Formats: sequence, structure tokens, C-alpha cells
Amino acid sequence: MNSRHLLGDDPVDAAGDELDRKRFSEHMIRVINRVRTQSESSVIALIGPWGSGKSSILGMVKDSIDELSVAEDDQSPEWRVADFNPWIHSDSLSMYVGFYSELRACLPGSERWSEARESIGSWIQNAAPLGKLGGVVRVDASSAFEKLAEKVSGDTSAVAKKERVEEALKECSVSILVVMDDLDRLTPEELLEVFKMIRLVGRLPNVYYLLSYDEKTLMDVLCRTDLAFADQGRARSYLEKMVQVRLDMPALGDAHTAHLVNSSLNVVLENNSVSLSEASLTAIASLWREAFSARLTTPRAIRRFFAQVDSSYVTVADEVNFIDFLALTFLRTHEPRVYYGLQEHREELTLNAGTRTIGLRSESPKDKLTRWTTYMHTWGVAQEHADGVLAILAKLFLPLRSALEGMEYGRDWLSDVAKRKGVGHTDYFSRYFFFGVPSDDIPDSVVDAALDSISQGEESDRIPWLLEALEKDPERIIRKVHNYGDLGVEGNLKILLLMAEKYLAIPNDIGFLSTFSRNSVEGFAADLFLEGKPEPLQENLDVIAQSDGGYCMAVRGLGRARSRANRSGREEVARRLTDDIRRIVSQRFEHSKNSNIADIDQSVFSSVHTWADIESNAVIDFLRGQAESGIWPLIEVIDRLVTRGTTSARPGTVLMGLEDHTVEVTLGLDYVFERLSTEIDDASTDVLMEGLPDTPENRRSVALAALSFARHRRREAENKSGEGAAGGQGGVD
Repeated sequence: MNSRHLLGDDPVDAAGDELDRKRFSEHMIRVINRVRTQSESSVIALIGPWGSGKSSILGMVKDSIDELSVAEDDQSPEWRVADFNPWIHSDSLSMYVGFYSELRACLPGSERWSEARESIGSWIQNAAPLGKLGGVVRVDASSAFEKLAEKVSGDTSAVAKKERVEEALKECSVSILVVMDDLDRLTPEELLEVFKMIRLVGRLPNVYYLLSYDEKTLMDVLCRTDLAFADQGRARSYLEKMVQVRLDMPALGDAHTAHLVNSSLNVVLENNSVSLSEASLTAIASLWREAFSARLTTPRAIRRFFAQVDSSYVTVADEVNFIDFLALTFLRTHEPRVYYGLQEHREELTLNAGTRTIGLRSESPKDKLTRWTTYMHTWGVAQEHADGVLAILAKLFLPLRSALEGMEYGRDWLSDVAKRKGVGHTDYFSRYFFFGVPSDDIPDSVVDAALDSISQGEESDRIPWLLEALEKDPERIIRKVHNYGDLGVEGNLKILLLMAEKYLAIPNDIGFLSTFSRNSVEGFAADLFLEGKPEPLQENLDVIAQSDGGYCMAVRGLGRARSRANRSGREEVARRLTDDIRRIVSQRFEHSKNSNIADIDQSVFSSVHTWADIESNAVIDFLRGQAESGIWPLIEVIDRLVTRGTTSARPGTVLMGLEDHTVEVTLGLDYVFERLSTEIDDASTDVLMEGLPDTPENRRSVALAALSFARHRRREAENKSGEGAAGGQGGVD
């Protein structure tokens, strides 16, 4: 099989028969011959669902009859085939004329058949008027009786001519098989006309009919006629009167189904250069058993499904998981409302925190299953298909797997979904619905090519793409780097240096819905530092920390790694990381001590907080020395200690206040109260402490107001302490 067979819908001949249909066509010919011995004219029906191969069977029957027939010699052919398609005719009149024309054309051209052909030709001339007047075609005629009298008087009447046709055909040794395919395509009115034509006009000697249709569809059409009046029983009774012999298409056997599925799948795999592991083949087999097999029951359905996969997978090849794409394609073609409905629940399905998922965090698996069952009902999933659809969704999305199995598959499982590029991960979800890599994403092929070059110590034009993407969406890129695997010692150092280049260019947003944060880069650095990679760590840290971005990334990464080591009880690792932080931060501040404080990047200066966490006295000595030497005015140092951040309420950087603890561990509150007493006395306390834009004036106002409140709290605490001491002395007296 090739891709043309997947997309094409032409009937299959005996040479291309993969499903042993030839044997069934031979059985049909035996039945047709038997019917001829028992009846002068009869109607046989080949019944089967759309796509089951009826047209292919009919083609094989016609080919076999043609092979046995002898056209222009003295031998008498047993059968002739008239291939008649009533649905191609625009009206009833042309249908009648077309029928008799096909009947006449199928007779041999030799002399002995001339009388039969002449009789049918003469009958065609009268078919239209007779039809109009006889009520076969239901139209009004103002002079019906006069025209009827003209036609039935003398032996030139239509009735006489029809009798000659019957006599001529009865004397013929040839039998005519009129094949009518796709009767279920007709409108209710057209279908009744065909049946009337067969019963009232077309029942001629040695003329047999082989009809083909999907019974369910045909019954629906009949029920819409004035004959049945939506009564299934009346429709079935009428159909049974019309058809004397019914032949039902054989269902696909397991062996033929397996052959068709495997051959179709192999075409897709070959066209798209996809290789499947044993685990992947097992996953496809599971999808087939639980969902696909109930819907892909005919050759056409199987081929068209894989044709859908083949024609659309090329747009995302290697950028999605093939098994997931197969499952989503099935939903798209058989349950399109489910397919589109999934997009409305992206946050929940990918375990991506958002406003829509806040209320679902405490939901039990049972309640979640009930809710999704309701969704499927709303999306029009039939009851008999609900379990299959749910089984597909559970294989694709962790929350639904949790609901179905009654156990939790949380965020820890997401890394596995990401590694296989599954639709259940936020980085890949859109690709399955966008039919490509969205413009705000970066293809995995680009990421992998860049990381391949980095791990091998080579230059690549893909690396700038990776850096650009890192700046725009660091969280996504860091996840992809994680999924890539170990880059090796030199590769780890190289990727950290590249990240250092972009670190300060990454917007440090921490707003409610922001995803552009440096946190992901710091977390990646922490992972490497925690494990002592790259080694030797001290030497590489000096290289990384040479730039401002590398320095900030290293300090924050080391700080995160140190916190993790402390929480997990890894004391030796924590001590190593503490020494590294102390060394590179003290060196940087020592190097900057003669610089104007205004020239030091705020991100660099903020590392003083990390230094103070591990060596507060050293920080106090350094900053007091800078202030007392006049190099860094104390009030400007205080300004730089004000916390900055971002919120969704206001664009840009805003001020987040100044904490007492920050001042205490970097300078000492009493020291600051004494040295800035006048400035604090004159400061206004009518200041919004959080949310003001980050300007020099606002930083100064917030800093002094915070110090004023801190001093006031200190004095109140001292007064209460003094009152308590005095009260205690009074008690002794």
C-alpha cells in the first residue's frame, strides 16, 4: 500500500484486493445465477455500511461477468451488465430515458439482437409521455385523458411497444444485470422514483437488479418520504417488498483488520520517517483496543484515518509525540467538539497554574471524573463511545489519568511528558492544535542542534536562536535544556556562560501571570552548583562571575543551591556553597569599593543580601567603612537596600519597602538611627510603602519613612521594657 491508496477512494479491483473480497464476489455471482434459475426478474441488494467496500465488490462482480461474456460472435453470453447511476440524473424524466438507454446499450451489436434493441429504442420514445400521464412521474397534465387515448390506440401505443420489449427480451438467451450503486445518496423523492421505476416499468424479463446501499441511511431516507411517514416499520416493509434477495457485506475479520491497520500505519511511518519502539507499538495497540476499534470498522474508515494522520503530521514532524498526535487526530476526526473543547481547559490539562484552575486544586478524583464525564456529554459524545474517549484523554493528560485511576499523578510526572513531547505538557500543547510550532515557541530541532554544538564545543548558527528564545521565554528553554540531558563538563560551563550573557536582559517580572522570570535560570544554575558541576567549581565560578550577569546568576544560583542543601541535611555541600558565595561576593564588593555607588548595577548590589545571610558582620564592617570614608554616602546605601519588584497592577519596577531585618544585618539599625537622625526626623511618614514607581526620589522617601517607623517601634519597645523593669523594682520595695 502507498499514500495514494490512503487518500484515494476509488474501488479496488481484484489485483489490488488485500481483504479477500474476490471470494465474496464469486459467491455473489453464484447467488445471482441461482436467482436467475428461479425467477424471470428479481431484485438483489448488497448491503453494508459506508466504506465497507461495496463498490469494490460490485466492480469485481462486473469484471467477472464481462470476462465470461462473449460480445460479437455466435455464442450467446449468459450475462450483460448495465451500470446505471440514478443519482447523476437531474430529473425523473432523464432518469427513465437514461435507464432504457443503458438497457439498450448493453445488448450485443450483432444482427440477432437488432429486434430487441429496436423494441427498446421505440419504447424510449414513449417512456416520457407515458410516464407523465401514467403517474410514474407525479406531475399534473391538463389534457391527460386525451393524450392517454392517443397513446393506447393502435399497436403504436406505449403499452404495445412495452409488450414487444418484454417479448424480445424473453426470447433472448442473455440476462441483463442492472447495477445501481449508492442508492443511499438519493433524496427521498428520488429514491421513491427509482423504486417505482423498478417495480412498475423496469420489471422486464431477464432483467435483474443489483442494488447497493447502506441500510441504516436508506431507511432514514425512506422514513422521510410520504410513503413511510417516519414509521420505521412501514419503511422496512416497503424495502422488503422491493428486495427479494439481500446479501450482506462480510465484516472485517481480525486478520484483515490487522493487515489493513498495519499496512496503513507503515505507509504513514515510512512517509514521515518515523521509527517506533516496542513500547510505542504497545501504546498504539492499547489505543486500538480501548477506542479506535469501535469506530474504525470499515476499510474506508481505517484508510481515511491514517490518511488524516499522514497528511497533517508532516507539519509537526519530530516536534510532537507521534502516539499523542495519532490519538488527537482520532478525536479531531471522530469527536471534533471534544478536540476543540480540550483547548478551553489547557491550564488544567497541563497542570499549569492559572486563574481557571485555582478552584480545582482541592477537587477529588471522583468529582473530577464526574465533571469531565459531563463535559463529554455536553460535547455530544455518544454513551457507547464515552469510555473510549475518556481512555484516550487519560493517556494524554495526567489530571484525567489521576481521575480515572483514583491516584495522584502530579507535577513530578510532567518531566516524563515533556521528554516525549506529549500534548499534556504546556510546552507542547499548542503544537497539536496549531499544526506546527507557534511563532512564540522555538522548535525542538533548533534547541537540540544548539545544545549538540554546545556539548561538542562547536559553534553553531542555532545558538543565537537559543539565546534569543531564552530572553523571551526562559522557563520554556530551561525545561528543554533539562530534557536534553547531561551536556558534559565543558557543555555545562558553556551553557552557563551563555545564560550569563542574557541573564540581565531577561525581564525579572514576578507579576501574577508573568512567565518571564530569571528564577528559572537561577534554578538551573542551582541544579548544577548543587551537584558540583561543572568541576572544578571554584575555577569555573570565577569565569562565570566575570560579567555582571554571570555574577548575579552565580550568586543567586549558589544561594538557591545552599538553601536546598540545608533543607536536605547535606551539610558538607552547604558549607562548600557557603564558602563559594562568601568568596565571590566579597571579591566583587572589594573590587567595587572605589566605584561610585550609582554606577553599580542594582542587581549586582542586591547580592549584598545573600552575603549578609552568611556573613553579616563582614557586610556591616564593609558598608560602614564605605560610608565613613565618604565613598558611599550612608543615605545612598540605604536607598539601594530598598526592595524592588514587579506586580501585575503597575508596569515596570516598583518599590516593595525596606525591612528592619535588612538594615540590621547590613549596617545595624542603631548605627543608622544615630548617623541619619536628622534625615529621619525630617522625613514624612505619609508615604505609600509598596507599589510606588522606582525613582530616586521615591526610594529616598520610602527608605526614610521605613527608618522612621522602625525607630518609633524601637523606642516604644524600649519604653515598655523600661516600664516593666520599673514595675519589677517597685514590687521589691
